[in-house]
Amino acid sequence: MSALRTLFNAAAFAGLLALPSPSATAQDVQNIAAIVNDEIISAYDLDQRISLTILMSSFPNTAETRQQLAKPTLTKLIDDRLKLQEAEQFNLSVSDEEVAATLEDFEKGNNLASGELDKMLIARDIDLSTLIEQFRVQLAWNKIIRHRIVPRITISDEEVIAVQQKLEANKGKNEYLLSEIYLPIEGDTDEAELRKSAQNLVDQIRKGAPFGRAAAQFSEGSTASAGGSIGWILIDDVEPEISEVLVNLPENRVSDPIRTSLGYFIVAVQKIRTVMENNPDDVVFDLTQIVVPASNEGELAGPRSQKILAESLSKFIDDCRYLPDFLTEISGIESGSGKLGKIRLGDLPDTIKEILRDMQPGQASAPYEDDGVYRIFVVCDRQDPQMLSGSEDQIRQNIMIRRAENRARGYLQDMHNSATIETR
Repeated sequence: MSALRTLFNAAAFAGLLALPSPSATAQDVQNIAAIVNDEIISAYDLDQRISLTILMSSFPNTAETRQQLAKPTLTKLIDDRLKLQEAEQFNLSVSDEEVAATLEDFEKGNNLASGELDKMLIARDIDLSTLIEQFRVQLAWNKIIRHRIVPRITISDEEVIAVQQKLEANKGKNEYLLSEIYLPIEGDTDEAELRKSAQNLVDQIRKGAPFGRAAAQFSEGSTASAGGSIGWILIDDVEPEISEVLVNLPENRVSDPIRTSLGYFIVAVQKIRTVMENNPDDVVFDLTQIVVPASNEGELAGPRSQKILAESLSKFIDDCRYLPDFLTEISGIESGSGKLGKIRLGDLPDTIKEILRDMQPGQASAPYEDDGVYRIFVVCDRQDPQMLSGSEDQIRQNIMIRRAENRARGYLQDMHNSATIETR
């Protein structure tokens, strides 16, 4: 377990959040960058968040980059402080355990070994509390949306039927898998500066900075915690200014900043498909893999016994819920066994595609011999996107997400309007 996790078990953890890193000078800590409802954001807080943003977004760590990031990062810090204050007002607390779990998920999602993130922070002289605070804000804002916004959203049967009819009417047209970065224009926003910052963000993404990480650091939309992912949408489901850009934006491309009545959007098209058209390659499997060596040392573990073991496992497994415990208890399997996550069928090798194509949740494949091992694929979930696009549950979920997103933007704007904010 990395130091990130063990810190949450330390009695002094609460004090960690209040302490600057040893490298911070007294002047850094005392200089004020902004005051939000009597709470201070120091110049040190701002400098640390800029460093974290550069690390997480893979931006070049130059004086020019830091200068370009200063204003949008301060805006983000102000929003974060408002979100935490709002959560506190409604007693929506975030536990240390929730933050620790989010950190662990982040490491796994970015293929970082346990402890690797700690080393990256230390190498960049970034205080651990800066990262903890960012995750705490994301969790708090999600709780505000779930408790204060989502319960007030109602979706009628008529709305669902209308969407189903719209999908049928648009059958054969394009549907887009989108991600977004949303930069709002507020009352005191310097739009020229915001436009410049948005273009700089686009330039960095086109040079190789991961879109999802940039969205998590900069976007003010509720999709930020999901790397800006919106999901599949029709061209008519977005603002007219965005739809005009989408029709000419190919897959795996990022738009220039798009000005709308709400602010600036940067959108990335991940995939384009035809509405209600069945494409088997778009099926997404949530997979767990069990790896059994084809041969092993020992009198009782020869090739024949290993094949019997693999076949027995394949026939025994019928549910993913007990697999994590099962994999830790059974002997004779390799370390490569475990959760593979969500994988699109079309992205797999042809041999594995044929194995998985017709499998359903809870099923385990027959052992597949591959380079000295037997592989067993267990389907924990299966999503047929084309089938789901017209289903009632999927439609309700899509409406809920978009409506919650719009209301969250308005909610944050109201918080700004009622706050006392001073920048230095």
